[in-house]
Formats: sequence, structure tokens, C-alpha cells
Amino acid sequence: MGPLRLKYIVFILLSTNQMIVTSAAVSKERMLLATGIAAGALLASQSGYYTFSPEAIALLTSLILVTVLPSADEGVGPRDVFIATETPSTCTTSGYALHPVLGCIRYYTVNPKLTPPQWKAKCAEDGGKLILINSEKENQELVKLLEQNGGSDSVIQGSRKTSSSPWLTDAGAPLPYTADFLGLSNVSGALNILASSSGKWVNVDPSNTFSTAVCEI
Repeated sequence: MGPLRLKYIVFILLSTNQMIVTSAAVSKERMLLATGIAAGALLASQSGYYTFSPEAIALLTSLILVTVLPSADEGVGPRDVFIATETPSTCTTSGYALHPVLGCIRYYTVNPKLTPPQWKAKCAEDGGKLILINSEKENQELVKLLEQNGGSDSVIQGSRKTSSSPWLTDAGAPLPYTADFLGLSNVSGALNILASSSGKWVNVDPSNTFSTAVCEI
């Protein structure tokens, strides 16, 4: 078999090796070893030291394949790891959608209007809760959501026992984030929070009614 034909065969073997490497099926060490074997055969052919018979070509091919393919005890490659850790979306409740920042949410508008405690119960009917704003970024994303839906203000998590008490989540923990408030923040009887499309919050009386809220699961 002539050197030119052998070059084509070695080129095919190296191309096959590269495709396997691209699919993350082999380690770097196996790639280097297989490439070294093929390169050695190519150099021997070019210098005229050895002329490969069909049997020798078959043996070389088998050797490279055995070298390249991983064994069963070497674990999974990166592609397998991705598949194994990939999980389906948990935002499957009817009416809810997965927002890239706010999570699994639902924008609610009702008539007649509801008080903040009634909105809390409304979200709980879905297995959820009023949305909790954790950062300035989330607050800005909520503003965008409100603007996209007509600019209505929204009831969110945040309540207190008295006008001088700290704001708490529905679970009783301090709010992780509070925006600037419109007007005074210690108005007597204002024990719940309304998020406005301006980005600022409003403290409201729990007996007041509102048409809009955002729930999360």
C-alpha cells in the first residue's frame, strides 16, 4: 500500500477522533495518545521505513479506536452530566409563567377589588403567595411588568403590626429589600405595601381594596 493512500486513511482516523472529542466522549489524555499513534504511523510511511499491509492498517485502526473510546468505569462526560442534571420547569400551575428574574409568577386583575389580606388568600388558593421583592433588580422588573399591563399598582408582600414596626414578609422575617416610599412611611394604620409603576412603594391600609396583585409559586 502506497504512502499517499495511507495518508488518507490516517486523515480519516484523525477526523473521526476529532469528532468524538467534540462530543466530549474522550479525555485529553486519550486524544493525545491516539494522535501520537496515528502521527507515528504517518511519519514511518513518509520516511519509507514501513509499508503498511491491509492487516497492519486494520490493526492500527483497532488500536486507535480502543485508545480513543472511554471505558465503562471512567464516569460520564460533560454532555452526560448536562443531561443528568437537566430538570423540567416547575412552573406548571395554570395561569403562571416563568419570568427570567421574578420566577414563576401570575399577574392578577380582579373585579371586585380585594384587600391585601384577601389577595394573600387568593394567591394561597393557587398554592402560592404574594410576590416577595428581594432586590432593586427585581423591583425594576416588577415595574416593567406593571407597565406592560397598563401601569396598575400591585399588592406585594410586606406587612407590619403597627405604623412604627419593621416591615415583615408573610413568613415573619424582615423584608430582604425595601424601595423608597411615596409620602410618609409611618402613616397610622398603613400596614401593607403597594408597589407602584413608578418604582416606589406605598404603604396602605389593610382595609383598602385593589384590583391588581402579583402572585408567585
